[in-house]
Amino acid sequence: MAKIIKREGRDFIGKKAIFIPTASDPYDNKDFVEADRIALEKYDLDVVEMDIKNKNEEEIRKAIVGADIVLVAGGDTFYLMEKLKESRADKIIKEFVERGGIYIGSSAGSIICCPTIEGAEEFDNPNLAPKLDNFDGMGVFKDVIIPHAQKEKYFERIRRATERLESKGFKVYPLTDDDVLFFDGDSYRIL
Repeated sequence: MAKIIKREGRDFIGKKAIFIPTASDPYDNKDFVEADRIALEKYDLDVVEMDIKNKNEEEIRKAIVGADIVLVAGGDTFYLMEKLKESRADKIIKEFVERGGIYIGSSAGSIICCPTIEGAEEFDNPNLAPKLDNFDGMGVFKDVIIPHAQKEKYFERIRRATERLESKGFKVYPLTDDDVLFFDGDSYRIL
């Protein structure tokens, strides 16, 4: 979060941030979600938590249209994508970004902004999303992000996912938990 604030050079005090923790629903330990929420609050943002599975399209649109930042926290990528599509939050978030809104994705939240969530099955459980009929992501970022690249237990899975995705023509960015991929339109860089 600090890298984004520094990069943007804006005063975020009092700005509205929508915090979406939905991806963590399948997990008992949600410490990683709390860390994301604390990071937002540390910068004196007005943080509004929104569980998208309990909201309709109109409620989501109203909340996001009035926001400055949307942060989608980590958890299970497939579960998250299913809930985004069911509520149409995926379309609303994409429109928000296209209008210049700031999107922050953590773990699964970074994967879903890509054109595909394929590759996430190496880490997450597609069976948690029985209604999800394809692996299409939001397509906000044109390439594919694979998070947690510093974790040795994931090295082989990351290699397999990267090879498969690259064979389909995707450029893949394995990112560590300390990396931030900042993109603005067609330009990007890792901070």
